[in-house]
Order: sequence, then structure tokens, then C-alpha cells
Amino acid sequence: MTANQSFDLSYDTDGDSTLLSVRHGRETCKYRIADSTHSSYRAFFESLSRDFGTRVPHVHGGPPASAQQPDWRPLIVDNLSPLTTAGYGDPAVLKTDDGYILVATSNDAPDAFPVLRSHDLQTWIHEGFVFPEGQAPSWAASGRGRADFWAPEMARVGDEYWLVYTARQHDNALAIGLAKSDSPTGPWRDLGHPLLAGNAIDTTGGEFDADRPNMSGGVIDSHIFIDADGTRYLFWKRDSNGIWPRPLAALLRRRPELIERLFASEQDRRTAAFAAAVQPWANSRRPMERFFFMQPLIEAVLDSWEHVKAVLADVPEADWILDAMSTPIHAQRLSDTGELIGDDTVVLTNDLDWEGHLIEGPWVTRQQDRYWLFYAGNDFGTPAYGIGVAVSDHPLGPYVKQERPLLKTAPEWWAPGHASVAPGLDGKPQLFFHAFFPGTGGYNTFRALLTARLNFSPERVEIE
Repeated sequence: MTANQSFDLSYDTDGDSTLLSVRHGRETCKYRIADSTHSSYRAFFESLSRDFGTRVPHVHGGPPASAQQPDWRPLIVDNLSPLTTAGYGDPAVLKTDDGYILVATSNDAPDAFPVLRSHDLQTWIHEGFVFPEGQAPSWAASGRGRADFWAPEMARVGDEYWLVYTARQHDNALAIGLAKSDSPTGPWRDLGHPLLAGNAIDTTGGEFDADRPNMSGGVIDSHIFIDADGTRYLFWKRDSNGIWPRPLAALLRRRPELIERLFASEQDRRTAAFAAAVQPWANSRRPMERFFFMQPLIEAVLDSWEHVKAVLADVPEADWILDAMSTPIHAQRLSDTGELIGDDTVVLTNDLDWEGHLIEGPWVTRQQDRYWLFYAGNDFGTPAYGIGVAVSDHPLGPYVKQERPLLKTAPEWWAPGHASVAPGLDGKPQLFFHAFFPGTGGYNTFRALLTARLNFSPERVEIE
């Protein structure tokens, strides 16, 4: 990397604000990141781009001008409770004897996991929260700026309802919890400890150690599938995509000559150089802010995905970074009481171009006497996000993917993702998923609930 590509940074804080002084060549600019919200970081990167020619997040454009809007029906397009602040991301819909139940992500809102009911899939009533403020499990971090309550999902198991979900432990690692109730609207009895715990990564804010190749990170996006014979399975994702961006930035700090090999455009080279410079400060921030600081680097990597991986494959100290660029979906049997039993099996991983650096949000449904695994791929906050599907003759695979995404960004709705499947009013299967309004996206940004009808054949599934 040439001298005029390097950045020198200094930092300070003022209440919730982060103050940055950025020097590049002979020019120095000062910035204030107003708070820890995604929108404040996007505003910062827009200013940095104007001043220094770096990449702005959301560089992936929307759909082509010729794109047609598929037949997706919006169901919820506003927050239905003043305590719900970011809509209904990662929606899980369950059909019960008393209507449809929806549970959804709440991020760091004080009231975790909104619960809604509908009898006609048009009118939805807010019934409450799985964990109202002050009632979160003791093992999970709570409160604005600390908590992350993601991707809840409910299943009927015998006479009980089980709810699996993602939460952040006090050491910042993401883990999977399990709560039970006699009713889909609660009250809920949590296990009191994670069903599946994640491993804390780099909680000290120090440099990443390239000699630690087994950094598995957190676990997220749990799903319970119950087969026709009553056998229960838990599916989840290894959250390794949250591991590699800062280690890559740290590698580029140590070996800046790699920047020109990894990236062809001057914009992306400057983006990578800034990420390398800001990495020590990013390490000291809370988990979601670490992601915000690295998002332009992530998008630069995604735009040159195969090339970047090929270059890193020739760098011995990057072996475990490459490994973290794979995000496997795991599955394992559950006992009658909710313990994991048997062997942990990897059933899917990201190996198609459109999926980029991750797949997540698994959901399995049995149709046509086969097992269909729906999943989301690519970066959730950009229009590159979409929904894929794979099929198998056994819940544990092997699964064969459809080559192209089943759903992708369309003119009226961007970044469709994290689907669930439930019978519609006519008994036929419907897909329920979230999407952003055009031109929006990111953490704590509103996500609407949409649905589309599914048509299964023995070999494929399509949107009707």
C-alpha cells in the first residue's frame, strides 16, 4: 500500500458521541458519530466518502429498472405497539387452533420479542411480549445498547409451546435460549441458561491472535422442526460471519501490501485502509458498533468475493479468516424435554455466489414427502440479501440447493429474508418473511411482514 493510502486516526468520546480525527495524506477532517445507531454510522461514512473517497455502505444498488414486482402481499407495515421500535424482522408464524401467532426480532428494545395474533392474516393484534421489560432471562444481557434479542421461533410440542431464540450473553457471545409455556402468548418459563452457548471472542478489545484458528464465535437463528413421527430437531447457524471482518482489518494493518492485491478499485483500497486503521478502536466498541465500523469493508469484500478468497488462500496466516467466511447451518436432535442429543450435523453452508459470506435463518418444512430448508443469504442490511431453498429426503440431509434465490430484492420491497412457512387460510403453504422499504436497511431499521404463496413439486418450489 502506498503512503497516500494510509490513514492516521485519533479518537475521543463525548457522552454517547464518538469523536474521530482522520488524517489522510495532507488532509485532516474531524467527525462526530452522534450515537451508537446504525443511521449515525451511515451518516459518518457518507461524510468520510465525500472527504476521502472511501466506500459508503449500501453500495449494492436496488433492483434493475426493468424488474417486476413479484406477488408478495404485505401484512404488517407499521409498528403495532409503541413498545415495538423496529418492526417484525425474522418473523416466525405458527398456525394454532386459535389463529396465527407471530413472534419477531426486537434487537435491543427493552421489551423482547413481540407476540401478535391474527385470525385472517390481515388484521394483527399485539398480544404482548415474550420477555417484557425487566423479565429477560438472567443469563442474557438486556437494555438499550447491550441486548440483542433475535430470531424467536415457536413450536407446538405435545401440550406445550416451546420458543427458541437468540440472545447475547453477558460476555457478549450470542447464544440460543429455550423457553416453554402452556399458551402461545405466555407467560414463558426460560431454562435459566442457554440451550446452546456461544464462545466469547475478543472481549478485551485487543488485537486478534492469528494463532487461534478455532474461534467459533456465537450461535444464532435457531429453528425447531418436528417430523411426522414426532422426532424433534434443532437447526441453527454458526455466526462466524461476525468473526472475520476485524481480523481481516487487523491482518491488513500488519500487512498493508495485501490491500492492493485484494482490491482493484481505489475506493475499495481506501476503504480497506480505513478499516485497518480503525480496527483497534472498533475492537473497544459494543458488538453491533464493531459491525457498523466494518460494514464498508464487508461490502468491498463481497463485491470481489471469489477474488478476495483466492488471494487469502495464499496467505498462511489467513487460513482461519477464510474458515470464518463459511457459515454452516447445523442440526441436531432434541429430546422430549428439550436437551440436545445425538450428533451435531452440518447440513448446509454458503457455497453459491449470491450467498456471499453467509447463510442464516433456517426453516424446514415437509412437503411432497421431502424436506425443504429455506434460508437467507448475503448481508441482511443490503439489497443483496435474499431467500434460498434446498431439498432433501431426510431432515439431516444431504440437501440440494436451488441455484438461484427464491426471493430477491424487488422494486417495492428490498432485502427479503428469514422466512417461515405455515398453512394459509386455504390450507396451502405460504411463506412469511420480512423486507425493508426501498432505500432503507440495517440494524434497528423497520422491517415489514410479507407473505407469498408457495407451489411445491417433487423437485422444486416456486412462488405462485
